[in-house]
Amino acid sequence: MTGDVPLLIVTLPGRTIEALRGEIPDARTAGADVAEVRLDRLPPTERERISQLFPAALPLLATLRSRTEGGEGPDRPEERGPILEAAAQLPFLWLDLEEARDLPLAGRLRPGGHSIQVLSAHLPAATPPAELVRRAHVAPPPGTLRKLVVASSVGDLLREILPSLEATATDSTVVLTTGASGPLLRAWSMRLRFPFVFARLPSDRIRDAEAPVEPSQIPVDRLRFFFEGGADRPIFALLGRPVAHSQSPYLHSRWMRSLGHRGLYVALDIASESEFVEALGPLAAHGVLGVNVTHPWKSAALASATRVGRGAELCGTANCLTFDGGDVAAENTDLVAILRRLEELRGDGGWDGSELLVVGAGGAAAATLAAARELQVRGAVVARSTERAAALAERFGATSVAPTEPRAFPLVVHATDVGRGDGGPLEVPLRDFLAPGGRVLDWVYSADVPVVREAAAAARATYEDGWRLLAYQAAASFGIWWGSEPQPGELARTIEEGPCTG
Repeated sequence: MTGDVPLLIVTLPGRTIEALRGEIPDARTAGADVAEVRLDRLPPTERERISQLFPAALPLLATLRSRTEGGEGPDRPEERGPILEAAAQLPFLWLDLEEARDLPLAGRLRPGGHSIQVLSAHLPAATPPAELVRRAHVAPPPGTLRKLVVASSVGDLLREILPSLEATATDSTVVLTTGASGPLLRAWSMRLRFPFVFARLPSDRIRDAEAPVEPSQIPVDRLRFFFEGGADRPIFALLGRPVAHSQSPYLHSRWMRSLGHRGLYVALDIASESEFVEALGPLAAHGVLGVNVTHPWKSAALASATRVGRGAELCGTANCLTFDGGDVAAENTDLVAILRRLEELRGDGGWDGSELLVVGAGGAAAATLAAARELQVRGAVVARSTERAAALAERFGATSVAPTEPRAFPLVVHATDVGRGDGGPLEVPLRDFLAPGGRVLDWVYSADVPVVREAAAAARATYEDGWRLLAYQAAASFGIWWGSEPQPGELARTIEEGPCTG
């Protein structure tokens, strides 16, 4: 550790020497202390050139992850030995050895120039949390550090793993989880006195050029900024299922840095409603100040609140929870976002303000119809389920329209997850509901499948994706938690630099 801050080790994604040589300075600039070179990801011809990485701008860790433990390298000790022995002759400062395969090599590899050995074990997914904790309490051999990794849900982490780690924290063992809980345990690594934590290269753009080696890793620049504020700085999270696509961590991290707020925002995949409800108390108790909530837990979020804001009450769902002592305050910043955008469109002539149609019957659809009622705009709703559409229409004083009886609207707000890779097909004939020269406002941003955009184009209507709506609702949540929203100029730049279209 550097003072109280764990050493930040960035796992480099590069698969060639040239790529790695470019990534090492980037990692250093972003705040990394060590760069991890994954030997198992390099072709044999590139491993033969590994000496060309030296001298390096950062100390380097060499890792040969086996296939059994989730990597791409060999499992058999006789195949691993020559690769590790060759690495040991180079000036790597760290060498990661798999405890189940490489322990016999440990004694004879140390003279090669590296000074730190890590004994690692990526445990099977079915490993009981109690076994993970038991192994974490076994002291590693003298002169080594131990790393234990296992997949874990957020619920298992909060219920079984975290309490034991807090009770017996050690500065010689690191416990990391992958899967849904991975970002959370990394965020808590400083409080748990872990000697190091693995991170990823910084994410300066909306979409990374290359996927991270381990999706649970947090960008190193965000971790460095957060840790340097001290162990008591707040954490924020997005709770939903799925959340891998979310750009909320990017937005909140960008704005925290711009205003000098030391905090961290992570996305957590929550598998069930019971896991969601049971997680709220432990999260609040461990430094999480607030959470955004996305599909499908917005109704559960409202039901979990002890105080309900006007927006959440109007919508009947909540997407923003704030923890204050024993209170859970609920608000709906989706309503703030869609109200703001509808007022802008009506004000600048992008829509005549007469009526709108909402496609969908979930939380975003409810927020849109609540906004229409607030603006005294005639609202209508169409959905795959005519029963759900009718119930939503009755609730907000709108009209329910059957998919088989279309009529043209000047503004159609698409409020389903169609367009995402797992969103399924568009089952409403969207084109038939669009007036020529009208507009489609899509809650989905950066769609994987442009089916809604294509329907708009076929009807000669203007299309706008959901990036602006996301930015507006995120800014409203940010304001609740930090006392003020991002500066107007910064918010405008965020929207302009993002993938928003229309």
